[in-house]
Amino acid sequence: MASFYRLLCQILLTSVVFFISSQLWAESPHISYDKTTDTISVAANEASYKAIMARIATLSGVEILMDPKAEHNITIDVSDLPLEKALKQLSRQTSFVLIHDIPETDVSKSREKPVQPILVRMRILPEGEFTTDALYPILAPAGEAFIREKNRYSAPAQQVDIFNHAQKRWEARLKAMSSEKREKLLEIAQEKRKQMAQNRAEQEQRKKALAEKREAYKKRRDVRLEELKLTDPERYELRMKRRAERQLGVNSE
Repeated sequence: MASFYRLLCQILLTSVVFFISSQLWAESPHISYDKTTDTISVAANEASYKAIMARIATLSGVEILMDPKAEHNITIDVSDLPLEKALKQLSRQTSFVLIHDIPETDVSKSREKPVQPILVRMRILPEGEFTTDALYPILAPAGEAFIREKNRYSAPAQQVDIFNHAQKRWEARLKAMSSEKREKLLEIAQEKRKQMAQNRAEQEQRKKALAEKREAYKKRRDVRLEELKLTDPERYELRMKRRAERQLGVNSE
């Protein structure tokens, strides 16, 4: 009988784990992007198309404009696909346009290797529609500017020579902007970096102040204990015994 209950418990536990795993699989798509090869992997089951595209925009640097009516759930599993090919597969149930930029090149070197267009923008409309007045950036421009500029300034020096497709897209998009818009976005990004640095500094100061406060309290407590040891040894021994018991209880937990 005991073995039957153990088997039943194992079956129930397996069912619960399977259910939780299936829920996580349905709600949390896995998306990974390689900025050096410009390839992407996506595994999703009935996940929000907009959420997936927002994550891809964040990782790849492609500006994605989307009509809210194009939102739908999607199931897909692709590995190490070139970004443009993956975007096309993901967007089969929409109408979309991919927009490329021709990067500026050194004329003296342009004959050695053909200039490759850079995918910089994608417009997504409901399936069968080709015009709309409701295209909105899937990422807030100011927030994206902060992310891109943060990556630029925080990149380790030894990785400078690694080709970063996402950063190249961002730089191409910056060049295509009006000077007014570009300066405004970069100013916002710089202000956010300064604010984050200030917040970190303040947090470190609070940690330091708290540590100093604790150390001062410990010193005062030790002084009082030494005084108690001299004036009332019996009470001192009782207090030390209680402290040892509390510490033993904490360690046992």
